[in-house]
Amino acid sequence: MRLGEALALQWQDLNFSEREIRVARALGAGGRIDTPKSGRGRTVDMSQELARTLRRLELERKTETLKRGWSALPSWVFCDSTGRPLSPRTVEDAFKRVLKAAGLPPHFSPHSLRHSFASLLLQQGESPVYVQRQLGHASITLTVDLYGRWLPMGNKAAVDRLDGPSGSKTVAETLAGGAQTREKHEESMGSRAGSGRARIISP
Repeated sequence: MRLGEALALQWQDLNFSEREIRVARALGAGGRIDTPKSGRGRTVDMSQELARTLRRLELERKTETLKRGWSALPSWVFCDSTGRPLSPRTVEDAFKRVLKAAGLPPHFSPHSLRHSFASLLLQQGESPVYVQRQLGHASITLTVDLYGRWLPMGNKAAVDRLDGPSGSKTVAETLAGGAQTREKHEESMGSRAGSGRARIISP
């Protein structure tokens, strides 16, 4: 997800039983709630670890709600002490502190995690179409242009599968079988025609 999409998540967008997240809105400039960049919502998958982490966060948020005396659980998944969505600047500053503590280059940003997500999935052999849908790109062309270098360029296992029962051997055997069937049919028809001619010629 993009940072603005994550910050605009509400608890109702999380489906823990199906491990899915509905991306329906985005946090824009000035705290304005807008539609996602693609102009429409989408559903993305949750890993098991992410689902567990968000479950823990939900429990912590419920505990915080009681301590602060809030009348209800804030609808925003990632909120500040007032129950409003976190600002992008707050997240970016926290991210810089994490980078420094980890000894990583300071030029990385939260958006870099989105790139890592896409490139790792493609390196693992996931379908570019699946990655496109998860990222919310308008077209597969954009996804391939951005991340095509991470696509596996060779796959001998794929061509080897053509030698298997569901591959080229089956096609060849089917074609051969069809040819043999046609030959037998033609021979049968020829025999019948010959027999018919013989009956006509016989006195």
